[in-house]
Amino acid sequence: MGMKKFFITVFLIFGLCLPSRALFYPGAGGEDVRRLQRALYKNGYYGGAWDGVYSEEVLSAVREYQRRNGIYPDGICSYADAKALGAEVKYNGLDEKAAVLARFAANVCGKSDYLTKLAVCSVIVNRVSSPLFPDGVVCVINAEGGAPPCEIPPDCMRAAYEALLGASPYGDILYFEKNKNPAPPCSVRHGEFVFY
Repeated sequence: MGMKKFFITVFLIFGLCLPSRALFYPGAGGEDVRRLQRALYKNGYYGGAWDGVYSEEVLSAVREYQRRNGIYPDGICSYADAKALGAEVKYNGLDEKAAVLARFAANVCGKSDYLTKLAVCSVIVNRVSSPLFPDGVVCVINAEGGAPPCEIPPDCMRAAYEALLGASPYGDILYFEKNKNPAPPCSVRHGEFVFY
C-alpha cells in the first residue's frame, strides 16, 4: 500500500474514532460532546442546541468557562474540565498526554501542514520507547523545553492522538530539526523540517 493510501486509511479510521474521546476540541462530535453541551448549558455558558457537534458556539462557551475559572482559554475542554462542569464523560487515558503533545506540536510547527505535525508528534512518541530519552511523553516534551500554553489547532489534536495510537509517517525516527542545512544523511526533508 502506498504512503498516500496509508494516510487516507489512518485518517478515516482515526477520524471515526476520535469524536468519542473525552478531550473535546473543535470538529469533535458524538454523545460525549452532547453531554458537554448539556453541562455548559446547565452552568450558564451555552445556549445552543445539544446536537453533539463541537461548534464555534461550543468553543466560545468553553473559552468563557476557562476564562472565568483561571484556565488558559484555548477552547480545548479536558476530561477534568468536563467533569467539573458536571458532564458525565468517559476518560480514555490518552487525553492529558494528547493535550500536551498537541500543544507542543502547535508551538513547534506553527502553520506547517498536517503531515509535519504528525511527524513531530511521532518523534516525541518514538522517544518514549528509546533508552536515550526520558520515559513518558510529558517528560520527553519537558526535556525539549516544555509546551507553553497556546491555542491548539484541531489538526494538532488529531496528530497527537494518531501518534499516540501508533501512526508514524517516517518510521522510528527520533530527531527533527527546523531549517537544518545541510540535512544529515538518511534523513527526510518535509517542508521546513528535517526528520532523522
